[in-house]
Amino acid sequence: MSGGPDKPRSGKPLLQVEKLSVLYPVRQGFFRAPKFLHAVDGVSFYIRPGETLGLVGESGCGKSTLGRTVLRLVEPTLGRIVFDGQDITRLSERAIRPLRRRMQIVFQDPYSSLNPRMTVREIVGEGIAALRLAKTSREASETVEEMVAKVGLGPEALDRYPNEFSGGQRQRIAIARALAVRPDFVVCDEPTSALDVSVQAQILNLLERLQDELSVSYLFISHDLRVVGYMSHRIAVMYLGRIVEMGPAREVAERRLHPYTRALFGALPREDGDPRPRRVLWGEPPGPLEPPRGCVFQSRCQKAEKGRCDVEAPDLTEIVPGSHHRVACFHPEASELLAPRPSARPSIPASPPSEG
Repeated sequence: MSGGPDKPRSGKPLLQVEKLSVLYPVRQGFFRAPKFLHAVDGVSFYIRPGETLGLVGESGCGKSTLGRTVLRLVEPTLGRIVFDGQDITRLSERAIRPLRRRMQIVFQDPYSSLNPRMTVREIVGEGIAALRLAKTSREASETVEEMVAKVGLGPEALDRYPNEFSGGQRQRIAIARALAVRPDFVVCDEPTSALDVSVQAQILNLLERLQDELSVSYLFISHDLRVVGYMSHRIAVMYLGRIVEMGPAREVAERRLHPYTRALFGALPREDGDPRPRRVLWGEPPGPLEPPRGCVFQSRCQKAEKGRCDVEAPDLTEIVPGSHHRVACFHPEASELLAPRPSARPSIPASPPSEG
């Protein structure tokens, strides 16, 4: 796995997130102070125009909450969200409404995310109508027809209902709905995890093609490392609400500086000639209601240093200056294992002629 559709994008960030936290109070009884569930804990990252940042981690680590929070679908507790130079962290719903066109989301489940009582024409045109983006009904209809064609569906699909389509076709409709308003940024929240492998390939290739055509940026959330490696310019690895490693996709996939990253990638089928030893994760991840003191990974790490890792939380630090590859670890992987091996871009199965 080498990662990245092509080289990382450059330029001013479209989205910048600074020390973002989302805490949920959990009541312990009438006479006890509430505890706080740390869904997202001090996360910082940026995404440039036309770039894909892949966000990967185990289920329950906070990926989906983070994706919804940067869109202000979930309210942040602390930190800042800056979109195209504007701080949107505390904007009212009325003030943020004009930005809704520029920030969209594709949900995980293509079966529950579409209204079964609406036709494809109505679903894809809903955002155009709500945001008043077309001057006439004919213009709105033409935009819907164009977008449905872009996602690979014929004109006969326009007046049909979601239950008449396969899972892959429904996800195409969801993508058309998100992109019909011409957003600059889309959160793709596990968009292929509910689909068959062959259909996943079609959807990934579609998202990549539309990114090139429309110059849209993605926050691509997934637990599938191969999918993230295929789609992303850069990868962020999340554990228990925090980003523990982040950098160019190939750098992260090959160097694997954090013990958690190494364990995640080590669980994939081995390539011939890979000399790196496997890392096995000990035990279960701690609950977000009571995260461990110090490094969030120290309770499962074979390299944890008593008196340091269980006391002090490491910052996300660039190990090699200028590499843009950061890791939150006091004991990153040994230097003799750091050299990336020559490898091709991770393959995705070829798209079959039709979907099941």
